Amino acid sequence: MKNDFPFHISKFLVDYLQTQRGASTNTSKTYRDAFVQLLEYLYETKGLRSDKVGLKDLTPEVITGFLDWIESEKKVTVATRNNRLGAVKSFFRYLSYREPEFLSTCTVILGIRQKKFEPKPMNYLTLDAYKLLLASFNVDDKKQMRDLCIVAVMYESGGRVSEIAGIRSFDFKSENPYTLLLHGKGKKTRIVPIDKSVGKLVDRYRQIYKVKEDEPLFFNTRREPLTREGLNYVLQKYFCMARKNRPEIFPPTISPHCIRHSRAMHLLENNVNLIYIRDLLGHSSVMTTEIYSKANPEIKRIRIEEATKTLLGDNIGYTEEEKNELLNWLKNSI
Repeated sequence: MKNDFPFHISKFLVDYLQTQRGASTNTSKTYRDAFVQLLEYLYETKGLRSDKVGLKDLTPEVITGFLDWIESEKKVTVATRNNRLGAVKSFFRYLSYREPEFLSTCTVILGIRQKKFEPKPMNYLTLDAYKLLLASFNVDDKKQMRDLCIVAVMYESGGRVSEIAGIRSFDFKSENPYTLLLHGKGKKTRIVPIDKSVGKLVDRYRQIYKVKEDEPLFFNTRREPLTREGLNYVLQKYFCMARKNRPEIFPPTISPHCIRHSRAMHLLENNVNLIYIRDLLGHSSVMTTEIYSKANPEIKRIRIEEATKTLLGDNIGYTEEEKNELLNWLKNSI
């Protein structure tokens, strides 16, 4: 039947997400995984096989039960629970325009709120830690020079790991000013500036490895594109080496996304405007980029002190002790 669940979930995942919305492969997989788990929940708790599930079975009570189930039985985090809810809501938003008889059900499900949770502190490297990470590479070794190139491009471009994995050699403009074309979420592209020193490193790497214009920029021994896992392996290898020597200045773990966070933080610490950081990272809104200014306590302290000086001035009649008391109050209140 046209209004059955199999018909609409297929249309949603294939036609709507990929064709109409231009969702990335990773987004499509995430949404697909959400409904795989939903079907698993219906079978385990209701005895419903996937080929027997209909739209009438997807009640608001079933959806809230599913969310509680994946958190309690599958031990997913609250963030993952909310992610699954986002996928379900997207489907019911799609459905509300195609099956009006289910509009009431869609409205209730779209009203389900995300579960609040305390976000984890952002993981990033200080500038000193990043410099020590780079120092752990031996540039005279051919393989290590390639690995240094990977990490340097990760940092300099601020790219997501999927974007780094997708770089083709012709995406890198090999002349000053150096630029890199990244293929981001929703099939959007953006051009990011690359420092001259990193640009020369990439030029050297391409010459040594004889990288052709139509090849992946980074590849394995079979000259196949490095996967997300391969890129992460390279980063982990040298992170462990660097952290072994100076564990006190490194976080416990690292990931390619940590390098992306680090780039944004270092730019912010150097007073680069959030708008430019947003464009570099490929965020759709500057509100997303603002998480970096909130996550860095040092930036918060500097901004508060600057604001306090502006408000109080130097001859407003407060003693130094009173100024310090007011400053401490602002720090604790904001």
